[in-house]
Amino acid sequence: MLSSLLTGLVALSTIVAPPKLAVHAVRFYSPVAGQTSVLAFVQVPYSLAEVAGDRVAWKTTIQVQDGNGMTIYREELWRGAPAVMKQPGAYGIEPLQFALTTGGKYTIMATVQDSATGKTASAQTTVDAYGSMPMVSDLLLASSMRVAAEGDTAMAPGEVGRGKLRFVTAPELVLNGLSPALSFLVEVYSQKAVDVSTALEVRDSAGASIYSIPAFDQQIGEGGGVIRGTVPLDGLPEGGYVLRSTVTIGSQKIERDARFWVGSLEEALAREAGNRVADQLTDEGYFGSLSEDQLDRAADALELIASNRERSVYKASGEGRLSLAAKRKFLVDFWAQRDPDKSTEANEERINFYQAIDYANTAFAETGRSSRPGWKTDRGRVWARNGGAPSEVRSQPQSGRAPPYEIWRYTRGRMRYYVFADRNNLGAFTLMKSNDLKEPGNAAWIEIMTPEAVRDIGQFLGINLFETSPGSLLNTGTP
Repeated sequence: MLSSLLTGLVALSTIVAPPKLAVHAVRFYSPVAGQTSVLAFVQVPYSLAEVAGDRVAWKTTIQVQDGNGMTIYREELWRGAPAVMKQPGAYGIEPLQFALTTGGKYTIMATVQDSATGKTASAQTTVDAYGSMPMVSDLLLASSMRVAAEGDTAMAPGEVGRGKLRFVTAPELVLNGLSPALSFLVEVYSQKAVDVSTALEVRDSAGASIYSIPAFDQQIGEGGGVIRGTVPLDGLPEGGYVLRSTVTIGSQKIERDARFWVGSLEEALAREAGNRVADQLTDEGYFGSLSEDQLDRAADALELIASNRERSVYKASGEGRLSLAAKRKFLVDFWAQRDPDKSTEANEERINFYQAIDYANTAFAETGRSSRPGWKTDRGRVWARNGGAPSEVRSQPQSGRAPPYEIWRYTRGRMRYYVFADRNNLGAFTLMKSNDLKEPGNAAWIEIMTPEAVRDIGQFLGINLFETSPGSLLNTGTP
């Protein structure tokens, strides 16, 4: 069995009902094992759980019973999400795969219990296991579908895998109202190679045909194969529909139906907002949404916190060069090791670090001949390494021979201070002095800053900085 938490978000509309607790099953077949292979989905609306603190949490119990009422599978899954994810239309998906060795009717039952209140909700569906090998599987619909590259084991947010295919689906599949596109999948089973013709038809909720796709031909090899594709449905109004696939093999026509919905523009915008929130929460979602160039930039910034050995793995060339999938996995694994609270979906350490990098690039970037991104400047580096803003900042304009300077003090954990100076009066501040052993500063900082400025800095920090600067030519005064 396979189960994991996936998330989706749709908004309420007058035509598409809000998501409810639902169970849906798609039947495939394993010719080698001679058994039915079931891919099932449990849709859990976050509205079933009450907020407790900053989270919602629930327990999902999934059972599969045969026709005699005997339980052949049972699993309890404890799930949760940040409270911010409890929005109208938000839900989680639990996918599960299992095999049925004999024909007959089976029942899949799901019960969700809110951790805060103890309230429960239940849903179920029935599955008729194949008694012998069918010619065609059930029809599976998805909002997106792709073929994974060789060696790519990563899953994007919301994806489920079957073989090399990755797709996003739900018991109540609602397509994006901005650009609705419907992906479909059926499997053909045959002991010999066959020619197959497939026609598709979209019907409305009353059963009337409103859109047809001409039949297309395909050769299926010995043992069976897959028929799949994506149908653009731009202009299809909001509402409920049925996709009918008609697969013709020789003189036999096999029809399969599956329901879907097209959401409104408001739904599409809400989903995009929800996906952005979800992508920021999990490491898999965050790095799964980045291009290779963006991944490389994310890895470059790790020079602030990663070891040389770790960085050399990512930057390897030749035979050791990482593929796109391997780069994503490296970054996911890197941050998983630094996740301060693995009981939550969000990795606060990773979120804070890259937010600090983004701010540093905005606030501290240097332009001109020696331009560089903000996180590579002294102030940007310190900002990112310390997880963001200092607890206290003092800015001092130029006075006498002393250049403009800034004092940063962090009081979270061990007190750390940093003194920066704009030596050329061009806005490029460099680190002069710090008690952070990772930041050596400038050995001649007292001469550069002048003793008067050093006394003022020491008074602000409550430290005798002359005593902490051995070897200075001017380390003789009394603060």
